[in-house]
Amino acid sequence: MTDRELLVRMRDNSTNAFDTVYERYHRELYAYALKLLKSPDDASDIIQDTFIKLWENSDSLPDEVNLRFYLRTMVRNKVWNHMRDNKARLLNNYSITLRRGMSEENPGPGKVDDTILSEELERAIGQLPPQQRKVAVLRREGLSNAEIAKRMDLSVNTVNVHYRLMLNFLKGRFRHLVLLIMVYSLW
Repeated sequence: MTDRELLVRMRDNSTNAFDTVYERYHRELYAYALKLLKSPDDASDIIQDTFIKLWENSDSLPDEVNLRFYLRTMVRNKVWNHMRDNKARLLNNYSITLRRGMSEENPGPGKVDDTILSEELERAIGQLPPQQRKVAVLRREGLSNAEIAKRMDLSVNTVNVHYRLMLNFLKGRFRHLVLLIMVYSLW
C-alpha cells in the first residue's frame, strides 16, 4: 500500500493504516532523532510526539505529501525545539562527552572548562604548516588579516588563503564540537 493510500485511510480513522505508517517509518525516524539527541529516552519521546501529531493532523495533509520527508521534517523541528527548551541539560551531556573524548585520562563526568578546549586548540594549531600556524597565532592575538599581512610581509590575499586553509583544518579536527557550538548559539 502506498503512503498516499495510507493517508486516505488514516483520514477515515483507520488504525491499521496508522500502524502500517508507524511500522514503515518508526525505526528510521528513531535513528535520526537518536543521532541528533544522543538520548534514547528523548528520541523515543520525540518519535511518539511525531506520530501523535501525524494522527491528529492526518485529515489536513494533502494527498501528494511526501510522507517520509514530512515525518523527518517534523522530527527535525521537534528535536530543535527540544534542544532549545533543554539547552542546559544538553550542554552538560555534550560537555561530558567532549571531556571523555578529549582527555587522555578519560575522567568521569564533569564540566569541560576553557583550559581543556584551549589545550586541544593549541595541539591542533601546532600541527598546522608554519605559515598557517603563524596566521592562527596572530588571529588569536586579535589581529586582522590586513595587519597579519603587514607583519608577515605577505599580501592580504595570501593571508586570506592561509586563514581559510587553517580554518578548514580546524573544522575537520573539531567536527565533534559542531553540535555543542550550535547549542551554545541558541542562548
